[in-house]
Amino acid sequence: MFPFWFGANATLYSFLVGFLGIAVLRLPMDLAVEGVVLGTVLGSIPFALLSIVGPATGYPQIAQSRSSFGRRGAYLPAALNWFSTTGWSAVTFILGGLAFSLFLPIPFALGVAIFAVIQFVVAFYGHNFLHRFEQVMALILVGVFAVMSVVAVQGATAAAYAPSGGGIAGFAFMTILAASIPLSWAPYAADFSRYLARDTARPRVFVPAFLGMAVACIWVEAIGILVTTSLVSLRDPVLVFSHAFGPELVVPLLLLLVVNLLAANAPNLYSSGLSLLALDIPVKRGSSVLVGGAIATVLAVWGGTDRISFYKSWLFFVEYWIAPWAAIVLISFFVFRRRGAEPSPDTAPPWRVSAIAAYIAAVILAVPFMNRAPRFVGPVSSALGGVDLSNLISFAAASLLFYALTSRVERRSRATVDHPLVSESEP
Repeated sequence: MFPFWFGANATLYSFLVGFLGIAVLRLPMDLAVEGVVLGTVLGSIPFALLSIVGPATGYPQIAQSRSSFGRRGAYLPAALNWFSTTGWSAVTFILGGLAFSLFLPIPFALGVAIFAVIQFVVAFYGHNFLHRFEQVMALILVGVFAVMSVVAVQGATAAAYAPSGGGIAGFAFMTILAASIPLSWAPYAADFSRYLARDTARPRVFVPAFLGMAVACIWVEAIGILVTTSLVSLRDPVLVFSHAFGPELVVPLLLLLVVNLLAANAPNLYSSGLSLLALDIPVKRGSSVLVGGAIATVLAVWGGTDRISFYKSWLFFVEYWIAPWAAIVLISFFVFRRRGAEPSPDTAPPWRVSAIAAYIAAVILAVPFMNRAPRFVGPVSSALGGVDLSNLISFAAASLLFYALTSRVERRSRATVDHPLVSESEP
């Protein structure tokens, strides 16, 4: 588990989070690194806990959440996850299209189209090879990041970067951005642990998953912070990455970036198909790739005009919907399953009203705590100086509401069994 999750997150996606902390939030380096550490730890804990669900149930993550939300109720997280995987493909297409447009050079939209076509071909004809190739590419990229660590430290010590952001709000934003990477993997967590033996000890699942995720994210995001301080004038993450070793190695780094992005999107395409299956949509994998890829291409061309804002907004969207979902699945599995109250996914009732009600209520309760300036700033966030606490609120609210509502249903069920005559006479 450690090599898989380490390799999956020692990528440009993590590098981008560090870039945002400097180029967009303009934080001091030490504050940005502290936000990365705190956010990554907070996001990796629920992710690693959800990894335990895999060997215990043998189900993919979204399919397993049917036991929490009901067979039909789980359509909501399944649809949101399918849209999330489509959005992550769009982010990949943006980065790949930009790399192509810089390398050839060609218009950005044409670069996106070329990258998307190559991704489709690979997805259709080279899927199994791609998984093996991804492992090799991960090792190469880890080597690049290892050398880049030395260059980053040297460049940061001589950089003339002048931070203009900071404070509690800036630290909170950095923490949320860092937490969004491990949380974005939460709907896939059990997908890649479910083939472990059912009796695998929980610490042997939790610890490697947590460390693989946390070590990779903190390391690469810290590199992104340090490199960007010396190249902040470039104002684009792909340019910052490709110029990390100077102008002489820009072309090799751009080629490495394109190939790595093609490989990195493979798990995303895999989980996208699983989400459609959880929606009970009888679609073949090829059709799923085409539909999702077409939508991702449109999103990439549209979002690429302001790609930094698009990526930041996507990270926030991912956290907004995943945090309360993860809370409900964790409470359902670790609290109620132990009591024998949680049904298996295949035998779950069509709807679990307690989960759906808790989820919707938690999202609504979190809205006043959101800060998506300049589009929307909730009144509580505004009163707190712009701090966005929505994810903590939604996670806590979903946990408490789901626990309270489900406990109430349990008590009523026990009362019906213990006093059948009384329950039959009730209206």
